[in-house]
Amino acid sequence: MRQQSANLATISQLQALNRQAAVSITLDVGAVQLAPWDLSFNAVTAADPMLLAYLQMLEQELRKLPLDIIQASGLEVILLVRDLAVAGQARLAVPDYVHEVLLYDISHKDMDFNRHVFHHEFYHMLEEQLYGSAYYADPLWQQLNPDSFQYGDGGANARASFNTLLSHPAPGFVNRYAMAGIEEDKAELWAILWTDTSWRQSQGMLQHDAVLRNKFKLLLQQLSCVSADIINSVQHRLKDIALNVNHCPTDTSASFKPRSPEYEHSLSE
Repeated sequence: MRQQSANLATISQLQALNRQAAVSITLDVGAVQLAPWDLSFNAVTAADPMLLAYLQMLEQELRKLPLDIIQASGLEVILLVRDLAVAGQARLAVPDYVHEVLLYDISHKDMDFNRHVFHHEFYHMLEEQLYGSAYYADPLWQQLNPDSFQYGDGGANARASFNTLLSHPAPGFVNRYAMAGIEEDKAELWAILWTDTSWRQSQGMLQHDAVLRNKFKLLLQQLSCVSADIINSVQHRLKDIALNVNHCPTDTSASFKPRSPEYEHSLSE
């Protein structure tokens, strides 16, 4: 009886979340079309002991985001699974840019880390929509780094847990994972912006690191070109670090472009 009540509470939470959210959240793997990549995962049921807490977390984090930012991301479906992997490599989240789906593994017990992962992966979807590629080599961002700096081989090759610690390993970077690729650099700053625990851990860096402050400012300026609400939504964060951000300065959106037919084809391969 107790398990049945828990299942009903979880189902009720999922239904309520779908009524409120601007995207569909589902456990039904058979109802979601996915790209033919080397993905593996197991389905989640309402009886999963981690599901209710994960759904509650999703509700809280989705509510933070301006509606026009969610719409700009193109995200349509969030699929919750377990044992998620790409080519055998364990992942907590995977974006499917072809079908506008984000897959999240609910098995991690650290809910603060799950919050961070949620926003990090969401940003990859947003970047892909705005620039036509999730790996866009943004020249405005690149010029903020020291001339001698080169990004690494991407997030897939920086999976060790110490890379995600907010350790401020060098000026302009919140952690080693951000140094793995420009796409990870941007996504880490975006995740910090929305995740309370990550923000508290990073606030000192953002107050005193001029490069990080300039990156943070650029990120918000670029996104303010597609979201009328983004700067107002994070005013409390900007106040914390005494940072002023102008709305969509000239040229910050010059690189926004739709996905090319060639890029669309590469995604489906």
